[in-house]
Amino acid sequence: MFTEFPEARTTAVTRLRLTRTPGGAVRLRGGGGVFRAMLLARDAHGARVQVVPSRMLLLAGDDVALEISVDAGLRLDLTETGGTIAHDMRGGSASWRTSVEVGAGATFTHHTWPWVSSAGSDVVRHTSVALDVGAKAVLRETLVLGRHGEAPGRLVAHTHVTRDGRPVLAEELHSTDLACADLALAGAVSHRVLDQVMALGPLPVPARSAADVVEGAPTRLDLASGDTLWRSLAQDAHHAAGALDRLFAHLTGEREWSVVDTERAPSVDN
Repeated sequence: MFTEFPEARTTAVTRLRLTRTPGGAVRLRGGGGVFRAMLLARDAHGARVQVVPSRMLLLAGDDVALEISVDAGLRLDLTETGGTIAHDMRGGSASWRTSVEVGAGATFTHHTWPWVSSAGSDVVRHTSVALDVGAKAVLRETLVLGRHGEAPGRLVAHTHVTRDGRPVLAEELHSTDLACADLALAGAVSHRVLDQVMALGPLPVPARSAADVVEGAPTRLDLASGDTLWRSLAQDAHHAAGALDRLFAHLTGEREWSVVDTERAPSVDN
């Protein structure tokens, strides 16, 4: 069951489910909302999918929701076409919710482009991941507080991860936690970028080494659940991107997908 959040306005929900038909074929079902799902590749065990916004995001009054479900034993690699800018909302607000269910023995990977909290924006983000027994997930995320030379907007990001119904991670992050208030007012944020990789489940996590404590290396957080989170705070997005991109590639592994003929094959089965 998807995590339910209180509704403040009409929600534009995009629902995607990767499932296996009675005949054994892998199918992507769903649709709706402000995203179009493009099926890039598919084989007997999973699919690679790209989500494309159908209009400009994120504006005052937007309430965007992405609900994703991966059936047992399958793999879904989800990518995006570009970053998201939370624009100046001139006193308004918006919300963005991502809810993911990963079935028993299934794998979900999500590589997102930078999320930019522009001056004047006011956004609450919810990310919920529910893992069944033996499920795996790798999430890549970059939050940018303000465009270059400007103060950040207001951003509150909630993250909730469970495994087999038991809590793994519960976090509430405020943009003011990352940016020194006096510098933010001056339009110069000391830590504009929070870059991270989250590894959940039985994955090839590198052993701890001296490289983990080298200056400039991402901070490694080993959770009590056995899962791992790597984070970097930086002035610019590119400073930590290289190390975290390599880590994401290592955790997700090289995979050869069968390319789908998008001219003939539908992106999503309704």
